[in-house]
Amino acid sequence: MNRFILRYRGEGSKPVGDVDRIRSLQGTKVLDESSARMLLVEGPEPVLKALMESMPEWVLTPERAIPLPDPRPKPKGREKGGM
Repeated sequence: MNRFILRYRGEGSKPVGDVDRIRSLQGTKVLDESSARMLLVEGPEPVLKALMESMPEWVLTPERAIPLPDPRPKPKGREKGGM
């Protein structure tokens, strides 16, 4: 299943009724709702897109993972012909 970020664009915090509608979708699981305006949801994309059409104040975006650079320093290589 795919993971999506649902962002509420309306005034104030996300409406409890909307969150309940999202939570009630078959095959959909709310993974994180700690943000006042966003949800992390796992579920079938067609079902979520259909719901978003009836909830215009919400935006559906696929979750993306961005690899971070390795923060550990790398030793510099020895120069040829060394000491």
